[in-house]
Amino acid sequence: MRGTFKLLAVAAAAASAVGAAQAQGIEFTGYFRTGVGSSDEGSKQVCFSAPSAGAKYRLGNECETYGELALALPFGKKDGGAWAKYNTMIATIEKNAANTFESVNGGKYDIASRQNYFEGGGFFGEGALRNAKVWVGKRYYNRHDVHINDYYYWTNSGLGGGIEDIAIGASTKLAFAYHQKGDDTAANDTLNALNTRRISARIYDVPVNPNGTFETELVVLDGESAGEPYKTNPDATQTLVGTGEGVALFLQHKQTGILGGYNKFAFIYGQDAGAGGDPTGRDAADVKGKEFRLIEQLFIAPEGSNWSGQGVVGYQRFKPDGGDKLTWFTIGVRPQYNFSDNFSLAVELGHDRTKVDGGGTANLTKFTIAPQLALARGFWSRPVFRAFVTYAKWNDELVAAHVRADSDGKLPFEGVYGDKGGSGVTYGLQVEAWW
Repeated sequence: MRGTFKLLAVAAAAASAVGAAQAQGIEFTGYFRTGVGSSDEGSKQVCFSAPSAGAKYRLGNECETYGELALALPFGKKDGGAWAKYNTMIATIEKNAANTFESVNGGKYDIASRQNYFEGGGFFGEGALRNAKVWVGKRYYNRHDVHINDYYYWTNSGLGGGIEDIAIGASTKLAFAYHQKGDDTAANDTLNALNTRRISARIYDVPVNPNGTFETELVVLDGESAGEPYKTNPDATQTLVGTGEGVALFLQHKQTGILGGYNKFAFIYGQDAGAGGDPTGRDAADVKGKEFRLIEQLFIAPEGSNWSGQGVVGYQRFKPDGGDKLTWFTIGVRPQYNFSDNFSLAVELGHDRTKVDGGGTANLTKFTIAPQLALARGFWSRPVFRAFVTYAKWNDELVAAHVRADSDGKLPFEGVYGDKGGSGVTYGLQVEAWW
């Protein structure tokens, strides 16, 4: 009986805590997608991607169950005085899951911490800092993406702290951030582990023309270890050639009011550890070289029309010091037509082309048709239930490049289509939602 009373007390305390949090306005947001499919070869669904490409066109081409669950707990009141908010996000992913019980020990199911930070504001009174926010922790920071191929062409996320929304004039804002990332490969060697620090300055919401704004962010990276120089790893099990130093620059113009949508044009430059449009210090020890990216994306949803859609064109070139130049070109479009408030048809056509100097050009073209059911009309309406059929075509060089890029020499598309160029068809069902 004593144990029963203890359990009841704990349950009552938990219910009270949840009720108090809800009274303060707790926020619950998230993202989820899952599906089931097969291929014309009789296998489970496989997904088509080009080697060394930064993304793949995703409609009818996502093979995992993925979800993000986020909670935000506010303190104080935003509309009067100082306030703070705790934010946390957990992600779950299942790959090739076939059972109703998938253990995290089975290799098919994983849980990850994506965000965990505090933010606050209302500390500074009037003036430029009136609406400024401070933050400390691990968070998504200044991420920019193309939805149809899930391509995050710029992100400065990670563990750090900073201040943002400092007013400059009527609408322009300024932000400063500090991030750092330790070398995961040297987890058992703290003395010689590389600690890469990132200092960034960002100016955004700059009005430059009617309905047009400009944004830029400059990131400077600096790596250092507490022990001997990082190049002289004492266990000599790997050759560490980098220093974690570099620079990254992001420039973007956004134009709204175009056929009910927007246009974004971005230029990204990176050098050494800042190469790749992702200045997070990832693999910074091995990066030496220069890279640039050009991204043009357009979204339209004309008022009074049943049509909507998104398109993208992108080009990336990376030239490592003493290595072969890598280029990636991508172009794709996803138009959608709504027959009614709840029924639509989406079609996606995407092409990726990658090439390493001295080798051939890898080509992949993917086409998907997907009838959809949603709660409301529009490109962004979620949740959406889809049936899909996907056709893909690739050349011999794409297979060879996949094998070269994979340390285990694995064939693309899980080997379902052999070791030569060819084509394939997948089909299935999917649901996608965000809230």
